[in-house]
Amino acid sequence: MQENWKILLKQEIKSQYVQKSQEWVDVNISTSGLLNLTIVSDRFIGLSIPQRKEQISNLLKSQNRPSRTGFLSLYTPEEAESLNLTPPEVSDVNTIKTWQDLAIQAANPQNQLTFPQRELSRPRTVTFYSFKGGVGRTTALTHVAWILAMGGRKVVAVDLDLEAPGLSTAFNLQPQPKYGIVDYFYERSYLPEGIKASISITEIFGEVRIPNAKGRLFVVPAGCLSLDYIAKVDDLHANTIIDGDQNLWSVFKCEIDEQLKPDVILIDSRTGINQWGALSLIQAADAAVIFLFPNEQNKQGIKLLLQSLQNLNKLSINFVFSPVPDVSKLDKVKEIYQSLLDEIKISTDEESEIDDNDQLEIPEPLVIPYLQPIALADNYPVRALLDYYNKIVNLIDEETDEIERTNILTNPETRWKIIKSLQFPEVNAAEVDFTLLFQRTNDFDKFLDHATCLIRGRKGTGKTALYWLFLKYKSDAQKLARGRLDNTVFLSAHGRYQESRPTRGQFQFIHENLQQQGGTWEAFWRAYLLLRCHQENLCNFPKNRKGEKFSELKNIINNLPKGKWQSEYNQVLLELSTNSILSEIVNDAINIIIHEQAKNKSQKIWFLYDDLDEDFPEAGEVRQSALSGLFQLVQSCDANRLTEIRFKIFLREDIWNRLIFDNKSHFTGRDIILQWTRVDFLRLALRQSIQSPDFKNLVDRFSPIAVESIDQSSEDAIDKALELLWGSRRRTGNKAKYVSRWVYERLTDSSGTTFPRSLSILLTGAKEQELSYQGKSSIQPPTDRLLRSKSLENGLKKASEKRCDEIKEEYRHLTKFFDSLKQKSALLPKDELHSIWQESAQDTPDFEEFTSFLTEIGIIEWRERDKRYKFADIYVYGFEMIRQGAV
Repeated sequence: MQENWKILLKQEIKSQYVQKSQEWVDVNISTSGLLNLTIVSDRFIGLSIPQRKEQISNLLKSQNRPSRTGFLSLYTPEEAESLNLTPPEVSDVNTIKTWQDLAIQAANPQNQLTFPQRELSRPRTVTFYSFKGGVGRTTALTHVAWILAMGGRKVVAVDLDLEAPGLSTAFNLQPQPKYGIVDYFYERSYLPEGIKASISITEIFGEVRIPNAKGRLFVVPAGCLSLDYIAKVDDLHANTIIDGDQNLWSVFKCEIDEQLKPDVILIDSRTGINQWGALSLIQAADAAVIFLFPNEQNKQGIKLLLQSLQNLNKLSINFVFSPVPDVSKLDKVKEIYQSLLDEIKISTDEESEIDDNDQLEIPEPLVIPYLQPIALADNYPVRALLDYYNKIVNLIDEETDEIERTNILTNPETRWKIIKSLQFPEVNAAEVDFTLLFQRTNDFDKFLDHATCLIRGRKGTGKTALYWLFLKYKSDAQKLARGRLDNTVFLSAHGRYQESRPTRGQFQFIHENLQQQGGTWEAFWRAYLLLRCHQENLCNFPKNRKGEKFSELKNIINNLPKGKWQSEYNQVLLELSTNSILSEIVNDAINIIIHEQAKNKSQKIWFLYDDLDEDFPEAGEVRQSALSGLFQLVQSCDANRLTEIRFKIFLREDIWNRLIFDNKSHFTGRDIILQWTRVDFLRLALRQSIQSPDFKNLVDRFSPIAVESIDQSSEDAIDKALELLWGSRRRTGNKAKYVSRWVYERLTDSSGTTFPRSLSILLTGAKEQELSYQGKSSIQPPTDRLLRSKSLENGLKKASEKRCDEIKEEYRHLTKFFDSLKQKSALLPKDELHSIWQESAQDTPDFEEFTSFLTEIGIIEWRERDKRYKFADIYVYGFEMIRQGAV
């Protein structure tokens, strides 16, 4: 890792000795650790050499530095001019060609160049490297090359293991090319200026014929083994410069690209630290796949390599452990993997608000087990074992796709057109046709079970979406049910779908009259259900003698006015609920008419209840009495074996928890709690995003499998498609958090409840923020995504604000408490939360009961290690709390 003391030392020396244009310093650390200084400054005027050295020695002693002092060259500007000394030139990154160049650079972070970021261009060059042999490097390359070609890539595999070549043999390349890359390099190294080379690029490669392959595979062997080959290898120098400013590799790559236009070049590198390994990694590679056996010797060798390579930003590095004897025991592998990742610097997105909650994520190491068929094979690939190498293929495929994506996403016209076209409508079936947006979660099949009658969940988790789906989009709902509900009738027994229904105030009136007249809420709900069946023509009173007992009931219902809910409806329902004779007739009507008629038609009738939290306020006893009565009706129907009548009651989780009624355990196992898993959540994000045809075309181009069947696609496939929208990682580097996880976790509260409604708000806010950058040339767009991290953070703030407004609306008695959280830490000590409660929430007389309630509704969680309460991220921004330190 970078050593800060070297940088600080150079800054300190410059601040004291460099004030004028003719003054300069050169701080250089040798690879053996000696500190060598050259300083040219007016501060040395009139001082003897010993005095100058004493002055510098005092400065060096005051610095915390572990190095020994080497030479000290201390001059006045006039002395430096007389000696023809000049300031050190800023090295060009292209001058770094050898391990020595890299070692010197790595030892001197204070003189680091501003290395260019990785340039994305075709063909992409990937070097397969190992510090030691015998780790399956060449074997892996042959299998990876084969899979890439089978998948449609045009691949060139190059053997640069010149001292121990074998790539063409591994592929069983027939016929062998006349020449190899050694012949090609050798001729160009010693060719007189102006003389055309006789060995052309077409004479050094051959094609591997792969049946049914969509792409093609070409192999460039090292050459034909002979005494001439040995002499040429011994005489070749990897860093030879030809044609003025070209090196051997750049000439080869240019000519192979002109001839074949490959998608990717794979290099089989020489092991260890040598000139051809340096060429393969430093000069040629855009990416490196480093193979190692999980032992200490390989670990130390690769660490040494990484210390040198860490400043090459253009080089993407991945590790493969091979061959691993026992893949069930990977502790040693993970330990070494972690230590190697620690050697790789993590750079951050300067635009992004990086906070303590962005914990580094360590991806799983790539592991290839010991495979005996591989070890005993004469040539490759061993087709039965290709799957073991697919993860390496995916890495290369992703980087190759990245080039094409970058070309699209950095084109201003295309980029802004796609962003403007993005729409993220809320999944609100009451307002929009949401069949394209409805996400079938893991709970959906449980919901379809006729026995399931209680659907619990926090507000905003999708209860109402299910309610509307089965009422407004019945045919679509039945398709989603895949034949399980083909003969099922769906009816809104209560909820916003039916405009003609009692309101909150009317329920208060009904409650008071039921109490006065000795009626019950169970009887009310039974009468209400019968009335709804009559309104939907599901109640056909018998005309024979059997129907005589229902004549009075029929007359009462038929005389009701049509259209919107009127006071007459309330009076009738009260009469049917409080008159003991009529109440029994209503019960018989449901048993005999509704149930029997459905049974004769082999039908099931679903009665759906929603909006119960809004129509029954928490204050007073109306909610407790009314909802208890509804559940007693369900128990009664079950007791009477009315199997064709099924209930679906959508209820807020905390309301259910506070309900008290007899035999509440009757609903155990017949309920579900709506929860959004991460893959459900990401599928919804993709559904919303592809409502834009322009974005859908982009996804079809790079991740078609995700769109073909969103519900069947794996999380990895969905993730890859969404990378086009919001990228892969929050930071650059292999250890940074994945964006998809960041979004999911930020929209999930402390109880583990995730809010799909908040997703629409976050993405809409992110789009608006991103569009604000249009036309600002000083702000460069990201090359791998449409929405940058800063835009997502802005969207999160909007989503949090909206969610906080909703929670205030749900729990109005806590409004003062919520307002008191402004500028408080999101990680609160118990005593501080207690003080806030005392000042703003004493409606709840017990503090422990209060914190238990906040925990239940997902606002806070107790952090044992900190001895504090942690507020969920989804609420922190909206309550304007301080996030710093809230890990």
